[in-house]
Amino acid sequence: MNLQVQDKYIIEWPEEEQDWRSLYRVYQRLIGATALALYGFLWHGKQHKHEEDIQSLCDAMSVTLAKCDQDLTRLEQFDLLEIYVQYNKQGNHYIFKLKPALHIHDFLKHEVFGRLFIQVCGASQYEYILEQNTSGFLSKEGYEIIRHPLDKAFLQNWTTQAEQKFIGQEAPKNNRQDLSFDIKTFLVECSLILFPKHYRTQTAIDAIKEIGSIYGISVRRMVELVGKAYVANETSLNIKRLRSLASKEVVSEVPQVSSPYEYPPVIFLKKLRKDIEPTALEKYLLNQLVSVMGLNPQVVNVLIEASFKANRQVINTRNVEMIAMQWATLNINTLEKAKAQASQSFKSNTKRRVEKASDYPEAKQESLSFEEEKALMEAFMKLGDE
Repeated sequence: MNLQVQDKYIIEWPEEEQDWRSLYRVYQRLIGATALALYGFLWHGKQHKHEEDIQSLCDAMSVTLAKCDQDLTRLEQFDLLEIYVQYNKQGNHYIFKLKPALHIHDFLKHEVFGRLFIQVCGASQYEYILEQNTSGFLSKEGYEIIRHPLDKAFLQNWTTQAEQKFIGQEAPKNNRQDLSFDIKTFLVECSLILFPKHYRTQTAIDAIKEIGSIYGISVRRMVELVGKAYVANETSLNIKRLRSLASKEVVSEVPQVSSPYEYPPVIFLKKLRKDIEPTALEKYLLNQLVSVMGLNPQVVNVLIEASFKANRQVINTRNVEMIAMQWATLNINTLEKAKAQASQSFKSNTKRRVEKASDYPEAKQESLSFEEEKALMEAFMKLGDE
């Protein structure tokens, strides 16, 4: 593309949901970690709807102009990005139109991507990943789905004791052992009036467990919040509303832990700040790291602490997101791995910043405008729909 430092860019986002699992499992092996980090940075920058300098993008990613140009081209080659340009003597103007990733099965069956994956990663890896993501996968093109909802009246005699037995025997689809919220006790103690049987889907249960683990909300308080999120005429729990209610909580019941890293991320950051409540942007970031990227909350705490110390007690959101994607790719999923990786990740990042210090003035930390705050909260609310 031959990018120049004075060039400007703006981002256009798709309406479709993103398949992050596909990006980490197959795309990353072909496009590289830095290109994936750039894609994630652009995707999660939805609150910024104005033009920005290409140079600021390079600074945020800690890459050279040539490397940024190379990674953008790589994203375009793999159909993750459409690039539009308007040439101008004072600097070109780009529109980066993001496109969602293909499902793993579709990626591996792509006539170009699939062959390239075999060439780079080998036939055995190709067959293994394809087998893991093909079970029951048939083309639905030309078909029309038929639905016959089960009459929920069949469960009208369901009891709390039966619910306890059922939960104790069930193997959740998303059985994350790294989440601390006591979901089994919650399901037993939460009234069927506040949280009806037909609300107790795996999606709702997983969301409650994640929200409780991120914010450190007690079982008793979570029962109250679920009750507030309950709307009688809705057919499922309003997770968006529950997440919004949780984000406004100021937790007073701090859990007993054997190590500070065991605190839920919001409480950990609050204690790191000497009891100053995290901002809406910081809470949104913590939700992204745990819910979307799937990082262990203890790993998130190490990441936040390292950023806090490396950036003069300020959380550098963009830098944290980039390193988080690297850690997810490297499978940094335990406290020990995170501690070992933190010094290396932030040491290299600090070195890059020092090398640039003589060329560029120190960036100012600007407050968000009303429009940006509104867009941020809308993005935060959408987490409940995923």
